[in-house]
Amino acid sequence: MDKRLLEQVQKALQAQQDTIKRQEQMLDDQERYMKQMLDQKDQDIAELTASLNTLAQTKTQELERLPTLFKQLQASMTEQTSVFNGWVKHRKNHATTQASLISELLALGNVQMQLVAQLKTYQSTITPPDYLESDTTQLESDTVKLEDGLSELVNAQLKIEQSQAKITGSQTAIQAELKELKTLLDK
Repeated sequence: MDKRLLEQVQKALQAQQDTIKRQEQMLDDQERYMKQMLDQKDQDIAELTASLNTLAQTKTQELERLPTLFKQLQASMTEQTSVFNGWVKHRKNHATTQASLISELLALGNVQMQLVAQLKTYQSTITPPDYLESDTTQLESDTVKLEDGLSELVNAQLKIEQSQAKITGSQTAIQAELKELKTLLDK
């Protein structure tokens, strides 16, 4: 009976040792798991910290660039406003030049109408050839009228030349405006 009791005690001790080993194994597994979890948390914290640092650096760079971007935007708007104002000024000058040109063309038309009237008057004063030999007095009178008519024609021609000079000046101004407009558009 002692032998049986001894075997039972040995079995109990063996079972207890097995239980202790299992508990030790469980504790080791639990400790390994806790270490893995802590390592994973440390790695997650390190990655999160790196991401936050990168984000903070990016935001800082963006904030540092904002004044430069604002200055560039302001410069661009100033340039566009200047170009637009130049274009408006050019259009105003162009309209003024066009009005001046129209005025000069009207004046030229009036002078040409006067010239036509003077030519008609001049032609009406010319005596037919049959009467020239018979009437010297008429010839002298006609000569005075012709000289007056020629004087008026010369005056009309001077007015035409003045109008043409003004038109040429207006055309030159228009060409200058076109060059200025081209320069503005090329910007």
